[in-house]
Amino acid sequence: MSPDSTDHGPPTSASASSAPDPGPAEPVPSSGRTEDGARPRWWVTALWMGHGLLRMGLFSYLLVYGWTKLILMQMGQADYGRALTTMGEKSPMGLLWDFIAYAPTVQFLSGLVEVLAAVLLIWRRTAWLGGLLGAGAMGVVFLLNMAYDVPVKQLALAMAIGCLLVALPELRRLGGFLAGRPVGAITPPRPVPWPRVHAFTRWVFGSLGVLIAVAPSAAVPMMWPSELDSPLPGVYRVVEDTAEPAGQLAEDERWQAIAFGQYDHGDMSQLAIRTADGDLLEGTYTHDSGGGLELRLREPLKGDRPLNQEPRETVELTWQLDDGGRLHLEGEGHELIAEPDPELTYLHDRGFRWAPGPPVNR
Repeated sequence: MSPDSTDHGPPTSASASSAPDPGPAEPVPSSGRTEDGARPRWWVTALWMGHGLLRMGLFSYLLVYGWTKLILMQMGQADYGRALTTMGEKSPMGLLWDFIAYAPTVQFLSGLVEVLAAVLLIWRRTAWLGGLLGAGAMGVVFLLNMAYDVPVKQLALAMAIGCLLVALPELRRLGGFLAGRPVGAITPPRPVPWPRVHAFTRWVFGSLGVLIAVAPSAAVPMMWPSELDSPLPGVYRVVEDTAEPAGQLAEDERWQAIAFGQYDHGDMSQLAIRTADGDLLEGTYTHDSGGGLELRLREPLKGDRPLNQEPRETVELTWQLDDGGRLHLEGEGHELIAEPDPELTYLHDRGFRWAPGPPVNR
């Protein structure tokens, strides 16, 4: 063999080791076809279509529940109108609602998590993160619903499972990342396999989802609960009453304590009256600065009752606060004087303290 001849023999070990590393496999092309140019199987496309529809459904529910918490509508806020309801008179759901209502920051943040999870579900690349966040949020909601007998237990469980199904395709890659293994680039699949349709939906659905997600913010100033600009709200204990007592205490329907709520709920506020025989009358009230007062009272609190119970009677009164802060009520057989009772508003008046001190657990 001549010296300038080319050697076409097998490579040596040195030449083999110097060959370039092929590197990790290329991700699936964005055209939706596999590496060999074939379209994915029909059932794979059908599953990803179902994945997209599931994201849309979860997006809707998470957005509704999240925004009602963000604007403090679902549980409301701690109101004087609930001050006369004793612990034993509450339902488990009512206890949970009052617990969350007392801490509006907790209600707001829980709503923020749900809205954020809904927004992340809009895009395919972030859907797995929205699924994990939504699964955690709905898991907590399901636990609370079970513990406090809230009727929508099945819905919360279904939403938690649905969020996990959304995140399922990426759980293997997430596990590899947490274990420190290389996971490669992500190429999210297309729920819509047709290129021309996909070119339209990829922008329209995303833009529409963002618009729907932020649209409720325009109604926040109108729906945010506002406090009444009036000296009347508070909790009063009756100290004088011109009505004669009944022969038996169990038959005495005179008013013993009155709670006027401080938040405006569509031109009316919460009201509660405790009578001498122990009954609790709940309802709503409206009043004006000229001394007019209208009470709409429901049936006495007993057993299970509808969420929105119609009032059984309307009482028209006049109200006036004297210089000592005592409330005078007159009209329709009532003529009484009531004084503010700080013990009945202790929960509302205590406020927040950062400095450490003796615990007050009463």
